Amino acid sequence: MNLNFKLGSFELSVGKSVVSPDVQAFLTGTDVDADQQGAKLVNPYAQSAWIYVAVSILAQNLAMVPFRISRVKGGNAKRVRSLLASAAPQHRRLVRRALGEDLVTDAEVTDLFRQPHPSMDGNLFMEMLVTWLSLRGEFFVAPLDREDQPVDLKDRRPRVERLLALDPGLFWHLVQGYSLELWRYTGSPLLTPLPSEMLQPSEVIHSRTPNPYLYWRGLSPIFVAGVPAQTDFAGEQFQKGLWTNNADTGVIVTTDQQVQPDQRAAILSALRERKRKAGTADRPLFLWGGAKIEKPTLSMMDMQFLDTRKFLRQEIFSIFKVPESMAGFTSDLNDGGAGGSLDATKVSFMESTVGALATRIEAALNPVVQTFGDDLVGWFDIDSLPIMQAARRARWDTATKMFAMGVPMDDINTNLDLGLESKPWFKNGYLPFNLQIAGEPAELPGEDETEPNPDDEAKNIFARAKNLLQGFLPAPAVRSPKLDVVELWKKHIAARRASVNLVKGKVGKVLNVYRGKVLAKLAEVHLEKSANRLGELKSIVDLVFNHHDFGQALNQELHSPLQMILQSAGEELLAEIGHDDPWHYPPSGVKEFLAKRTQKIMGVGGTVRDQLNTSLAAGIEAGETHDQLAARVKEVFNKLADGEARRVAQTEVNLAYNDARHQAMSDAGIEYKAWLSSHGPNVRPAHAMAEMDYVDDPIPLDEPFNVGGEKLMFPGDDSLGASPGNIINCQCIQLAAQKKDEDEKSATFKIFGFGEMKFIKK
Repeated sequence: MNLNFKLGSFELSVGKSVVSPDVQAFLTGTDVDADQQGAKLVNPYAQSAWIYVAVSILAQNLAMVPFRISRVKGGNAKRVRSLLASAAPQHRRLVRRALGEDLVTDAEVTDLFRQPHPSMDGNLFMEMLVTWLSLRGEFFVAPLDREDQPVDLKDRRPRVERLLALDPGLFWHLVQGYSLELWRYTGSPLLTPLPSEMLQPSEVIHSRTPNPYLYWRGLSPIFVAGVPAQTDFAGEQFQKGLWTNNADTGVIVTTDQQVQPDQRAAILSALRERKRKAGTADRPLFLWGGAKIEKPTLSMMDMQFLDTRKFLRQEIFSIFKVPESMAGFTSDLNDGGAGGSLDATKVSFMESTVGALATRIEAALNPVVQTFGDDLVGWFDIDSLPIMQAARRARWDTATKMFAMGVPMDDINTNLDLGLESKPWFKNGYLPFNLQIAGEPAELPGEDETEPNPDDEAKNIFARAKNLLQGFLPAPAVRSPKLDVVELWKKHIAARRASVNLVKGKVGKVLNVYRGKVLAKLAEVHLEKSANRLGELKSIVDLVFNHHDFGQALNQELHSPLQMILQSAGEELLAEIGHDDPWHYPPSGVKEFLAKRTQKIMGVGGTVRDQLNTSLAAGIEAGETHDQLAARVKEVFNKLADGEARRVAQTEVNLAYNDARHQAMSDAGIEYKAWLSSHGPNVRPAHAMAEMDYVDDPIPLDEPFNVGGEKLMFPGDDSLGASPGNIINCQCIQLAAQKKDEDEKSATFKIFGFGEMKFIKK
């Protein structure tokens, strides 16, 4: 049989015996490799590295966010659900707490989301939801009973005991008219956890992304990422073939003679014999009959291979809204993927991308949560992640600096998204220490009372600058010493109120965490211990609460705020005395201060244990149930979060505040100090007497105060053995003093922030 074909104006006939398969493919216009199909992307998640990485980052980051269940009192659960949908991530906790949130730590609903199905734990369940949402643009969850039978969420009392995330590709929507009637699920043995069946829409939880082309289904991101993924996969296969072929682009054998089939086979055999595996040198090659070897060179497109793959990677990551730095790629060679910019990128990624996924999943799972109670709300606690806590601390540090510069708290709250509830004083700007309202100039002491000429002031730039600076000076001392003392104390206390609230919040946070742990442990221990055996009470209390771990957690939580207070209090003292050189609390002093406070802070754990012990003893002796004992635990922690947290905060802040002031006075060369007592409702008599002794008669900085027969270098100091009665809840302040002049009978001191005082020598 002959093959006839036409090439231009010539007709050629080739016998079948001399036509090779390659020639036949050329003549018929088919691809030589048509049967093997070449590099074809069939499953992007399994074949494209970038799609796998992007989807895995999304799924793993959301799965590590704790999924909490809260009980919202007063019928506010619906309000919480509606507000959470529009609230910023950093405001969501505030929304729940403002409406009376009570965290649920041990119940059937928490067990369900901890282990949704015997074949799927909570982490895998959440990862599957995000994975299907990223690959298919939708996810399906089947609420099941204990026998893996579908549960209709529209029933009056549905009981969901299991949850399964199922493949969206196995669901077919059945629409009659313009309404969705059924879902047809096509399961198969060994591949799916459920058999095929028809499901009502209320028996399936379906969440989807917007799809303008098919209303009932979500739009898969793979639809958009398909072209860059296919291109990248083809390039990856090309690179694989290139390196497998010993980085050789191949050879072309040319000859001016007609090559017979046996000669062609011999040449191919010689070429195959020459070629060896990657990493091994090729053998020499001998050709005959005038045959020559030509080696193809890389084209310009081949030279751009790596840049093209980089662009395709960026395109795929942008479609999935995942920063490249999250996958370890960085443009800064010195950054190593762990620089300061990475933290900001991860915070933004968690708030925007992961936060949006969390909101979608919360809304989808809320019908299941509500089956356990109408007052329950499920939510992802993104704020509990270390990276988000660090970001919040950074915002608070910035807010503290802005507030010290006189920026109103309303502006700080808005610009930094602190999520604080607005207060009447938020509209004002304050200067450090004396909290004088910025922009309201005060009369300077000793100024000439002659009224200046406004025209002269308008023309004199120095006069205008002087008037501007006068607005930042403290008000002159009022002639009534008693009024001066009270107002000065109030200004100092107001200046450190934010620090007290910050430390109180840290203590309250640790108490809240351990409240949940105690309740969880109580449920375990109470089932094992007999309520009538009071001899085992001690072991029960020790099992449900570890005071040493509590003290360690509290100590670690307070380290950062105390360091900030030491630095800011010292800076405020220097500003108060007019010392404008940069100042830093010595690092060795910070370590020494924190080391001295560690044991005292650890002792708070013993206080918590004692109160738990007293309350649980009464409950067990009365034969109370587990719920009643749990109520006692909550009551103890609630009281501690109010009373003990404030006591610890005021004590620690006062000590750090005055310690830093003492250190700054020494560094600035201040030689004298005075004692300013508390002017609140519960001032200690010994502290009030110390003010009377020292505010009119300052003492050298290196001498201790005598307060009630005990020695203190400054208010709150316990280094010289002062008793707790002189330390705890103290709100006294050490003032800086400077000797102005002295004669035989009297001496005059300037007490900074207060004015000049003259006393008669004894």
